[in-house]
Amino acid sequence: MRLTQVALRDIELDGPVVRATTPIVLEQNEVDDLSTDIFAVYQEKINPRVQRLEPPLREANADTYPFSGAPSRLHVIYDIEETRLALECMDEDEANKVFRVWRDQRIIKTNLDFIRDQVRGSLSEIIAAILWQIGAIKVSLGDLRPLFTVDEGKNRSPIYLDLKLLPNYPITDDFMVSQAALLLRDIEFDCLCGVEAGSIAFCALLAQKLAKPMFFARRQRKFPEASLLEGIKPHELFRKRVVLVDDTLVKGWTKERVIQEIRTQGGIIDTCFVIFDRQQGGSESLEPTGVRLRSLTNLEAALSHAIPREITFLTDAEDQEIREYFQDPAAWHRKRNLEYHELTPGA
Repeated sequence: MRLTQVALRDIELDGPVVRATTPIVLEQNEVDDLSTDIFAVYQEKINPRVQRLEPPLREANADTYPFSGAPSRLHVIYDIEETRLALECMDEDEANKVFRVWRDQRIIKTNLDFIRDQVRGSLSEIIAAILWQIGAIKVSLGDLRPLFTVDEGKNRSPIYLDLKLLPNYPITDDFMVSQAALLLRDIEFDCLCGVEAGSIAFCALLAQKLAKPMFFARRQRKFPEASLLEGIKPHELFRKRVVLVDDTLVKGWTKERVIQEIRTQGGIIDTCFVIFDRQQGGSESLEPTGVRLRSLTNLEAALSHAIPREITFLTDAEDQEIREYFQDPAAWHRKRNLEYHELTPGA
């Protein structure tokens, strides 16, 4: 058995102890395999000085697996309908790392009622809280997993928006689409244009909700004679009012290329909609094109103190890292001895 095969829930960090629950009762051979796997991950990612996993100390409803070479130990507690895990670590720093590893294994279920009860903020903050809840906002400090690439792959970031997973959570997806439809209700337009590939599914649902045609734009031409626009004939675009739809906005240069292509083919475009605006100059970049940005949520909302840690699952170190990055990305890169690219449109 691998840790990745066991879905956890109710992840909790309490000082040097990390606790979690599986929604099933594990058989003894499964527990032994899982304990071996947890130890291997601990040794690889967290404490390479640890030597081996000792045989378990048996009790009536629990097993304890000591880690030779470290004071850490894994407790497995058997309840009637579930199995609980508790990993005692050497210190809080180790526990934070274990928490971040186990966090990626948790069962994710949309719970809009919990969001409504816990988040006393704006719609933008509620939307951001939902994205945190389903794991669409991912975080890395560069120690347990690589940092993310942004700016068309040139720079690094401790935070990434993975909105392609929205269709896997239909309740959330439907809520997002409905809110997007309301946001666009006062705009007169003829069709929607999604952007390959992250926003195509969302754009299709939004078009259906609004009873509008849609097509999509490729990020780059596959071959010289190909069109950037798929799903619409060039003559059908003439004098059509288009709303550009994408999942996220960083600098906005991909969108500038799409806007230029739509106008070259005779379309009219003055509105761009995104689910998440990273607020890194994308809106300002679109202004000279005469295109206004509309978004469901943004960075400011995602980092709002109105969203509790029970939803974001952020550690203090991650929260600080993200804020330092957005305050000065260039300084953040220098601090990590990473090359920073001062990007210009088309770079």
